[in-house]
Amino acid sequence: MGKRIVIALGGNALGRNLPEQMAAVKKTAAAIADLIEEAYLSIIPQRTT
Repeated sequence: MGKRIVIALGGNALGRNLPEQMAAVKKTAAAIADLIEEAYLSIIPQRTT
């Protein structure tokens, strides 16, 4: 089994308005894709309040 990581984003981690969120999601998704390509088992929990 590969290496395991948990990726948790919360609060204002992805920005406070739509333009900030769009830029942050693009950058974050690319970083997560890189980790997956390196054979990390990635767990991304979802939380709603």
